Amino acid sequence: MKLATYRDGSRDGQLVVVSADLTLAHHASGIATRLQQVLDDWNFLAPQLQDLARTLALGKARHAFPFEPRMCMAPLPRACRLVDADLAPGVARIGSEMAGDAMTGPHGALPQAEPGTALDFAARLVLALGDVPRGAAQDQARDGVRLLMLACHWQHVLCGPPRAWLDASMAWAPVALTPDELGRDWRRGRLALALSTSVDGTAQPPAEASPASVPEAGALVAGLARHRAVTAGTLLALPGPQRTALDGAAQIEIDARDGLGQSVFGAILQRHRSDDDRAVAG
Repeated sequence: MKLATYRDGSRDGQLVVVSADLTLAHHASGIATRLQQVLDDWNFLAPQLQDLARTLALGKARHAFPFEPRMCMAPLPRACRLVDADLAPGVARIGSEMAGDAMTGPHGALPQAEPGTALDFAARLVLALGDVPRGAAQDQARDGVRLLMLACHWQHVLCGPPRAWLDASMAWAPVALTPDELGRDWRRGRLALALSTSVDGTAQPPAEASPASVPEAGALVAGLARHRAVTAGTLLALPGPQRTALDGAAQIEIDARDGLGQSVFGAILQRHRSDDDRAVAG
């Protein structure tokens, strides 16, 4: 199933179920109002959402409506914990914790560089986790992966020397999805999706998500749970492709496509002036 969070004026938004082709949606308020609720009580709520997703796919959902990515917040607007899985030379390791409240939706405004800083970004695939006990084995840890998400990871970089990043934020693709939505593209914890990035309409060199040199998801989650239990709602950002400098660009777009060339999460499209700003100005 695919899930999204619509803006409704609250901090956590309104949970909706989205069709596989990203054309239709249905409010999930009869089951759960927020994605964190679902992650907290997955075994009880997820099957009900799956049933709604099947009804939507069959065209039998009575109150379905066209899915509108511009209405989306981040799928999980506030995370209890957001952790970066860094990629050292040839080895992935659990790295720094990131700001779990610096989340924006897919059509938010581009961040602005401050004096003495520059901006760079990278596409990141992110795992949303359920509860994982301390010391979980790799297979058990992999079973703790509830949802997959796509994000644009922004860094404010201090213009050196020394070159160091000051803070980070994340913009998120419209939908989160369960691993079974990917079929063969989710190969026992490895993702095989084509990530595409464009800057001002110019495509950047393509990147393949989770190359063979990166440990699979179960190993990364087990590493995260090695010394303490993982709480439902924790996000783990997988090692990503090379970062790209913004260099004064006015628009960036990030997408991930499956083997048939279909968008999986919906696109992230950020401009200097967001669609929300345009709506207010209009």
